[in-house]
Amino acid sequence: MRAWRRNLVRILVGSAATGAFLWLFLREVDLREAWREITALPGWTMIAALALVLANVLIMAVRWGYLLAGAGYRCSVRKLFSTVAVGRGANNILPARGGDLLRIESMRERHVPVFVSAGTLFAERLLDGVVLSTWILFGALAIGQGGPMLLTGVALSAGAALGVALVVVAARDPDGAERLAWRVSRRLPPRWHTRFTRAAAHFVDGLGAFRGRRRLVAIFGTSAAMWLADVAMYYVIGEHAFGLDLPIGAYFLLEGIGNLALAVPATAAGIGTFDYLTLLATKGVEIELDKATAYVITMHALVVLPVTILGAILVRPAFPRLRGRAREAARETG
Repeated sequence: MRAWRRNLVRILVGSAATGAFLWLFLREVDLREAWREITALPGWTMIAALALVLANVLIMAVRWGYLLAGAGYRCSVRKLFSTVAVGRGANNILPARGGDLLRIESMRERHVPVFVSAGTLFAERLLDGVVLSTWILFGALAIGQGGPMLLTGVALSAGAALGVALVVVAARDPDGAERLAWRVSRRLPPRWHTRFTRAAAHFVDGLGAFRGRRRLVAIFGTSAAMWLADVAMYYVIGEHAFGLDLPIGAYFLLEGIGNLALAVPATAAGIGTFDYLTLLATKGVEIELDKATAYVITMHALVVLPVTILGAILVRPAFPRLRGRAREAARETG
């Protein structure tokens, strides 16, 4: 199947998923009543939430620095912050996590091989899966929520633990991983065989932070801190803006479900998927429907809009060669 056909299929499937989840969400809620709730929110809670969003992005940049250092590449947190913001903002606009490609391209401009960056991004997804599945499991146990929520937490935690174990094995035996890649690709034409083996070696290099105990502590610690900032945002908005009066475990559960919902294959910004799946989670913790609707919409806006705007502002710092390319294009047209 040609690339344009694959992309078309991906977009169509994502659009169908978005449409289905959005329809499920809209058929259950009263948007007019939710809007009244949202417009009555105290301003200071929005400011606090925005500060926590910035903290989340900053800690993510620090974590990426540890992952790149594990692969043998150094980059300042300031530069990584701009690249993370652009990538996350673009993920809210482009389908199929297109912002990750921008992050890879930004690192390529800083002489980090493409598949090394890809390896670090894979490590990020794995770390996020570990933390968010743990949040769901902890939240379900803390509030005595059994059934699907607890089973989801158990299944996701087990899968994430298995993924970490496999990555640690590959990272600690890069030669073995390269030999495996060589065997898998040996029947390819020589040129593609060489490229595949080199790409696999670079990808495993991107997992280098999993080799040492100190870096393991650093990447898991920053992952937990990053998503704790998000839990704090859910708590501030829930308790001080909407007065939900929930136990703290409920916010771990809601944050875990909401952010994993953003990973469901769909179109940009988790429209529909985030809203419906998080609404289901609010039913599990017994939030009244009108408040739950307003809360879900508010949290979705806070998760998506500030980072998207920040990413748009920081495009030039993330792509230092962009200005040079623009000047060259201006000279050619002039």
